[in-house]
Amino acid sequence: MKKQRVFFMNAAILTVSSVIMRLCNIWFRVFITGKIGASGMGLYQLIFSVFILGITVCTSGIGFAVTRLVAEGRGTRSAVRHCLTVALTLSFVAMAVLFFFSDYIALKIIGSAAAATPLRILAPGLPFIAACACLKGYFLAIRNTVVPVCGEMLEQFFTIGIAFFLFTRMALPMDALMLASTIGEIVSFVYIALLYLIYIHHNALSNQKSAGIFQSILHIAAPVLCGSFLRSLLSSTENILIPRGLRKHGAGEQGALAQYGEMQGMVMPILFFPSAFLSALSLLLIPEMAEANAGGQKETIQKSATRAIRFTLIFSFLVTSVLIVFADDLGMAFYHNAEVGNILRVMAPIIPLMYLDSVVDGMLKGLDQQLYSLKYNFTDSFMRVILISTTIPLFGIKAYITILFLSEIYNASLSINRLLKVTSLEVDVISWILSPAVAAALLYYVLILAKKILCFGI
Repeated sequence: MKKQRVFFMNAAILTVSSVIMRLCNIWFRVFITGKIGASGMGLYQLIFSVFILGITVCTSGIGFAVTRLVAEGRGTRSAVRHCLTVALTLSFVAMAVLFFFSDYIALKIIGSAAAATPLRILAPGLPFIAACACLKGYFLAIRNTVVPVCGEMLEQFFTIGIAFFLFTRMALPMDALMLASTIGEIVSFVYIALLYLIYIHHNALSNQKSAGIFQSILHIAAPVLCGSFLRSLLSSTENILIPRGLRKHGAGEQGALAQYGEMQGMVMPILFFPSAFLSALSLLLIPEMAEANAGGQKETIQKSATRAIRFTLIFSFLVTSVLIVFADDLGMAFYHNAEVGNILRVMAPIIPLMYLDSVVDGMLKGLDQQLYSLKYNFTDSFMRVILISTTIPLFGIKAYITILFLSEIYNASLSINRLLKVTSLEVDVISWILSPAVAAALLYYVLILAKKILCFGI
């Protein structure tokens, strides 16, 4: 009973913080769009698509490895120390590549010389991000969500506050944004590192050297790292190909960046915002599943998986109805852009699979199935790159939206099938699919009626 209370308390903390941060992120993006425009937002997204590749190299799998090893009781301080060594080594390599090859990346890959300086400003933040990933993984493993949450909130608030300050003092808004981001990452690291040192000073943490700790880290982190890196590489390639394809379709230089900025910088944040209520569930399921799996508690795994799937589908179906009804209002309220609302309405029906895929991915990682996630993610991203390079020049942004639908159906189907297989679960069509669908349909008609009453006074 106590364990359940801790789980729900941590879930509540993560959910509230995630909602606050995503609201701040959307509001900040609205502010940024007003400063740099839709085309500037497109360039901003392209710069970060390259930077995320560097983040992936030094964080993917490492924080997850800490969480798994600590949750399984494998040499607490030793696990953190070894993971930090690996993460920092990778981060310094990634930082050097990003810093010294920024001109080449900007001109030959992104296609804009203006991206070089922002990349150099972002590069020094990688070691701090890598160290934070390890320490956050430790705190999540011991069911302490307050420290990681406060670290993320500090980072975001400092980033936003410093960006406001620098906008009035720097000639280039893009450089101000990137410098604010790097300072925010340093602040987050300092806070989490201090809390970790205080915690290990006041608590007798195990410093026992678990046999084969490095091999365990490689077993857990390497598949996730390889999969995430390959997928991020393909994702970055995909993001670079989209504006190029739109230009070939006839959108022009600024038009292509504007369409890309609307899709990635405006629509996607709104589409993913409600998933903040599920992100806590996805994160917390990793140590829960790892612990149950290590103890051979099959029934516990089945119950946890069933509850997670049912809750995710009910929530996501209802969110779909809300976004379909209010798509135009959201597009105009946030960005004063009717096209954002149109795309949002088209994308809304894929939300149930999108959200469920994220939660299932967390469960698979906790069940030591990361190799399968690697395979699914890689093949999915590879097919997306091929489809984007061949169809967007012919059909424009409509082709990209279609590709997103096909990609999510493919990836989610494979992941869900794998989870059902390893947990021996059977699909409950009524409670998983029919009930949420009926509830969503009823909500849709209620919202339509309520909207008409409010608009026309009848």
